[in-house]
Amino acid sequence: MQFSKLFKGLLAAAAVAVVMVQPAAAQTNSNIPREVVNNVVQNIIQNVRDQIQQRKIVSRSGVMRFSGETSDFDGRDPFASNGISDPFSALAYAKAPYTKAPALAAPPVATWLYGANLVGSGDKGTTLGTETSVATVTGAFDVTKIGIFTATDALTFIGTGSHTWSHAFTGGTAFAGPFVFDGSVPSTSGTLSYINGGFSADFTALASWTRTSTNLAIVGGIPDASSAAYTLNGQYRFDFPYTVWIEPTAGVTYTEAYTANFGSKTGETTEVHGGARAGFETKWMGFTIQPTVSGQVFKIVDISGFGAGSVDGAYGGRGSGKITVLWTPQFSSFIEIHASGTTLPKTGLALGTSGTQVVGTQAGLRYTW
Repeated sequence: MQFSKLFKGLLAAAAVAVVMVQPAAAQTNSNIPREVVNNVVQNIIQNVRDQIQQRKIVSRSGVMRFSGETSDFDGRDPFASNGISDPFSALAYAKAPYTKAPALAAPPVATWLYGANLVGSGDKGTTLGTETSVATVTGAFDVTKIGIFTATDALTFIGTGSHTWSHAFTGGTAFAGPFVFDGSVPSTSGTLSYINGGFSADFTALASWTRTSTNLAIVGGIPDASSAAYTLNGQYRFDFPYTVWIEPTAGVTYTEAYTANFGSKTGETTEVHGGARAGFETKWMGFTIQPTVSGQVFKIVDISGFGAGSVDGAYGGRGSGKITVLWTPQFSSFIEIHASGTTLPKTGLALGTSGTQVVGTQAGLRYTW
């Protein structure tokens, strides 16, 4: 009898520990879908920005000449320097009808660009012994207006709709397990991006809803959650010979966590980040190839909510490599591999918190008109 009471007590204690630890791991891993969607949005922003900055739009109001050019000779109309408007007059055919073809008008510069995007990604993350597999599908559209304050700057709006499926697995404890968490995370975002020469800035608002099921015996199950994230970035692109360029960037992300459907606020996080992106352009079998690499470091400067005391001050890094292929001037595709990791702060480890490591790949199609 005493042994039975002791065993039940130990089992109850283990259940309490599992209930505390596993939702914390699930909460930490719920950041993975948000990171994935944010990465999708950033890739679309980068594709639009690269397309605009490569157009090299110039004013067609006049003809640019070299500063040392002093001759009145016009290679397109060699008779003009001699005061002869019709070349047939120089051949004594003055009575012949004027036969010179009119100059071709310069093609109009497009002031609106539209794009449609389809992106798929797969990622795997680990936190506190819990492995999370994530699959995401994102559809997006973008609209760009060229000529806002000058003839060459541009403003882009990007809208996305995503759905993420996650599966988290852990071995459990000596008394129970393994434990499984399945999540469904629909999300949507809106982005404004401004480009002027090498400078660009973008602001993204992302909303997501999380529904999680588990095989744990939790009364009422894991409650639904929702979150809103706001990201502001600034970049400047430096172009070098041989189509090489580098683009330093810096920004901040502020995230709010809520109960279901943005009910009660349960926490908030502020992250600052900085890094750079670099790439070049080449030709292969008649197609344009654009390899790029990027890297960022980030730090959690403020956090509230579950486990905030041990995560506040955490820092980490992100890195990726991407190849974009321009099959036609309108159609392109890309494939990317990426990884990120978070290191615990020096304040120590609290129950239910740990660093997170994520690796994954992403592929997308884009059509513009």
